[in-house]
Amino acid sequence: MVVNRRSHCKSRHGCLNCKQRRVKCDETRPSCLNCGKRNATCIYEAAVALVWKEENAPTKRSPKNQRSDIFTILDGMTVSQGGSTVPPMEDTVLNLELMMHWCNHTHKTPARNEATAWIWRQLVPQEAFSHQFLLWAMLALSALDLARSKQDGHRSMYLNTAALYQTRALTLFRQVLQDVNPSNAKAIFAFSAIVAVYAFGSCDGPNMSDPIQDINHVLMLVRGTSQVIACVSPTLLDNEFAPLLQVDEDQREITPDVAAALTHLHTLNDSIQNGIETHIAYREAIQRLGEMIATFHSGKISMTLCGKWAIKLSPLFLDCLQERQPLALIVLAHYCVLLHYLRRYWCLAPWPTRVFQAVWDTLDEKGQESLRWPMEQIFSQDHSSGE
Repeated sequence: MVVNRRSHCKSRHGCLNCKQRRVKCDETRPSCLNCGKRNATCIYEAAVALVWKEENAPTKRSPKNQRSDIFTILDGMTVSQGGSTVPPMEDTVLNLELMMHWCNHTHKTPARNEATAWIWRQLVPQEAFSHQFLLWAMLALSALDLARSKQDGHRSMYLNTAALYQTRALTLFRQVLQDVNPSNAKAIFAFSAIVAVYAFGSCDGPNMSDPIQDINHVLMLVRGTSQVIACVSPTLLDNEFAPLLQVDEDQREITPDVAAALTHLHTLNDSIQNGIETHIAYREAIQRLGEMIATFHSGKISMTLCGKWAIKLSPLFLDCLQERQPLALIVLAHYCVLLHYLRRYWCLAPWPTRVFQAVWDTLDEKGQESLRWPMEQIFSQDHSSGE
């Protein structure tokens, strides 16, 4: 397929080769036009903040286009990291370090509980040895995780490694989706979960240029990956990956303060004349958020809670969020409470305060009055544990 070259605009997000040669980069991925002509390896720097290729508000999309939306979002991941350090294309010692870090630490992030952690620690790496797109995705997430513990100079190298490996993974994954079958179903499932975690983890708090837009894109991506997971899940019901699909049955009791906050949101929704479809979209988003918070308080603490809320969101709610409708922003601020409760997960920690602050700054005084409960939960020492 021929990619039309877009008109050049000033950007800090071109590939490293174009930067070094001081030429204009069209930022096409996985390889820009200049690198393609020179038969050179095209490398983009690591993502500290997610910078999205589509900077204008997206048009409303139909469900049939959701799979292509995944790649629209993922392909837009590029850099805001100033350094230019990149690893050699094949660094065996580095890859061994990343695999060891996965087995010791990173595998715990997508795991729902101890019963599924061993699958991510043992079975997923085994699957990755037969499916290179999954291997690159694992190493990319591990590099992103490991970068947090490194000093500035080395941190840049690990971040750039994450971006390079993620680009490789996405390139191969795009091809694999053309032939989904039982032999690659487990790898596709694991990849989809890993890439959702990567999306959350790629945003470093202080560098979020637009936290509201960034979180909206991540929510859309998580919904998109769930579509892929749904396609392969039936194949996994009778194999060792089946525990990943099991739904925990628990008693969900909403605490009085959560109930009061949800009631306030429902009252706001009832008071706004938005049309029946929009009203339902808001109502369901509020209900699902209450369920996720109640599940957290029941002791089922998992990063998957923030993803489950995203999966249940209607495209209409995400459109309202993209348009920065006040009620959508208020609901998002309450979602920040769930992110705050789950901040023990490294990939979620920067989000709640940054997104909440952006919502606060966007709303007028009347809208800010509805943020009292999430503000107390996120910023008050008395509510710092979320329990």
